[in-house]
Amino acid sequence: MRVYATTADLVAYAGEAAVNDDSPRLLARASERVDSLLVAAVYDVDAQGNPVDEKVRNALRRATCAVVEWWGETGDPVGAGAQFSEAALGTLRLKRADTAPSSDVGPRAVLILATAGLLSHAPLAPDSRALPGKP
Repeated sequence: MRVYATTADLVAYAGEAAVNDDSPRLLARASERVDSLLVAAVYDVDAQGNPVDEKVRNALRRATCAVVEWWGETGDPVGAGAQFSEAALGTLRLKRADTAPSSDVGPRAVLILATAGLLSHAPLAPDSRALPGKP
C-alpha cells in the first residue's frame, strides 16, 4: 500500500495542530481515498507504483494532507455525517439528507488533484491529430 504523505508533510501542510497519535493511520486511509479518485489518471510510476514526476508526487502528497485536514475540520473521516440533514439528541430525531452525501475528501483535495491534471480526463489518443475535430 502506498502512503503519499508523512506526519512531517502534514505538519508542513496543515500545521502542528493537525497531527496526533492517529496521524499515520489517517494518512494511510487518506492515501487510499486519494487513490480512489485517480482511477482515470495517467502518469508514470516506478516499480513500486509510486509517481515518477515530482509534480505528481507533490500533488498526491498535498491532496492526502488536505484530506486529513478536512477530516480534522469536519470530525467525520468516513463521510457518515453527510447522510443526515438534521440530528437531535434529546428524544433522538434524525432526518436523512435529501441530497447525495457530500464528499469525505473535501474541496481542497479535489482542487489540488484537478489542478495537477489528475482528475476527469479521457484517455489521450496516441496522436493528438487523431482527436475529434482535429484535421
